[in-house]
Amino acid sequence: MKFKHHLILLVFLVCNFLDLRAQLIPEFNDKPAFYDSKSKALVELEKSQYNTMAKAKGLFKAEAGFYLNGSTSPVKIEKQQELSFIVKVQPGTDPTSVFDLVQFDVKNDKRVFITSKATVAGSSNSFTKIDYQVKKIKEGVYNLIVRNLSAGEYFFGSKDFMFAFSVKR
Repeated sequence: MKFKHHLILLVFLVCNFLDLRAQLIPEFNDKPAFYDSKSKALVELEKSQYNTMAKAKGLFKAEAGFYLNGSTSPVKIEKQQELSFIVKVQPGTDPTSVFDLVQFDVKNDKRVFITSKATVAGSSNSFTKIDYQVKKIKEGVYNLIVRNLSAGEYFFGSKDFMFAFSVKR
């Protein structure tokens, strides 16, 4: 009788573990989600297509980039030393080749990301990417670990979409 109780308990624990693991994997490929360690749940990020912008800055300067409307993302994440995001990609794909992590500048009720600046003397196409570590959970599923983000507006950018979030103070 005691063996039967242990077997039932073991089956129950294994089923709960498998159910928990299934919940920690995003449903769709190439769509990162924040892993909230307090609630042990995935939180979808604000998904948007790229809105392009080009702006003259006086007679001899211009800049171009992307923007999202609104000064802050509806997805709020408490500032922590380490943030964890989970993403599912095609097996054999390095997530760092799919996603760049970048901080927005907030200007006039828009979150702006400048990709290039031009002057009479020439142009530059550089921006600062934020480094993150990648840990494999299982084939095609990865944990993206970001350390020491300051309060502000951020996004993971892929070739088609921006996945935005806000880090609160």
